[in-house]
Amino acid sequence: MLQAAVPRRRRTPRLPFPVLPEELVVWDILVRLPAKALPRCRAVCRSWRRLTSTADFLLAHHRHQPSLPLVFFHGQIRDSSCNVWSDSDLDGFDLRGATAERRPILHFNDFSHPREYKVYASCDGLLLYSLHDSIFYICNPATRQRKVLPSLSSTNVVGMYRHSSSGEYRILYLRKEYRDSGYHMLTVGSYANPRCIGLPAAAVSGPIRQYIAAGPLFVCEHPPVLLHSCLHWIIYRSRENALVVFDTVSESFRRMSRPVAVNGRWRHLLDIDGALGISHMDESKTMVKLCVLQDYDTEVWSLKYQIELPMVELRGAGMNCRFEVFVASEEGDLLVFCSSLCHIFHCDSKGKLLQKFQWRHVCSKPIGHWFKESLVRHAFFQGQESDHAVHFF
Repeated sequence: MLQAAVPRRRRTPRLPFPVLPEELVVWDILVRLPAKALPRCRAVCRSWRRLTSTADFLLAHHRHQPSLPLVFFHGQIRDSSCNVWSDSDLDGFDLRGATAERRPILHFNDFSHPREYKVYASCDGLLLYSLHDSIFYICNPATRQRKVLPSLSSTNVVGMYRHSSSGEYRILYLRKEYRDSGYHMLTVGSYANPRCIGLPAAAVSGPIRQYIAAGPLFVCEHPPVLLHSCLHWIIYRSRENALVVFDTVSESFRRMSRPVAVNGRWRHLLDIDGALGISHMDESKTMVKLCVLQDYDTEVWSLKYQIELPMVELRGAGMNCRFEVFVASEEGDLLVFCSSLCHIFHCDSKGKLLQKFQWRHVCSKPIGHWFKESLVRHAFFQGQESDHAVHFF
């Protein structure tokens, strides 16, 4: 019996699988590597060296780097002759993994006496700090470059930022002298004299204006946050806190509305994924609240995290220890430290204790600054060399 022929199904032609250009794939991988790994990658071939040396790549690499909270460590070393040397480190804490990773940034050792130093600003991978001899420096730990700045002794350094239109890095400081009082602007790498911008305008009235004129308090312990081309500070008063803003474009001060969800003494300002955040500890010192500025233009705040501290584990480390709490990530990670016991505790946003770090004979403390590596090279570092007082990793 004859059977009707079954018609064959027409096969739909398959579209070719999209193949990404090799250079784009390599870019997407290399741009996420830590700064220390890139020199080895540049040695692989000329194309990789050319790719990772462009300005666009260096800026993209900086944007992909994690923002790490900085922790200060200071201890002492005794040699066989019982000589005491100072030993100071500035490290970043990477909290992205299952366990926190300590990343060394700077190491100081002058082999004579304790060298106390202060960090005033961290901006675009640059650190502004001063040593015990009142000399100010700006450095880039990733490129291992450092520059001595003009004398800023007897001044109150309050912040550093990149000027958006000129691309210059400027340092804002307050000088208190009879004939030259007021806020001044120092441009890094410029031979011009610092420019005086005076005191806050009358628009910032009342006691707040007096506080700004006296200088934002405790800048090293409670540093400003740079967002939307503005520096933001907490100004502490006897019973009230205030938010003060310096617009780096108009070079003027103003006051910002405060969040309603928190009362009492605020702790720190921080950058929460491009939004301004404020941390606060309640009166019982067992709970931390984090408020975030949802709308910068209308100044609308909302409560993002309410974290109860694991007091049983913390008090187990030291009954009489006074704890200080830093919100250290966008996910609400906390760094709780007790300086008398040289302990730092890492807790998550649910209040669960994840890790405990302990160092003997070492004073450790989060300093409130965040650091983000950058391999961008700046012209103002040319001709500058480091010395034995600082060691880059």
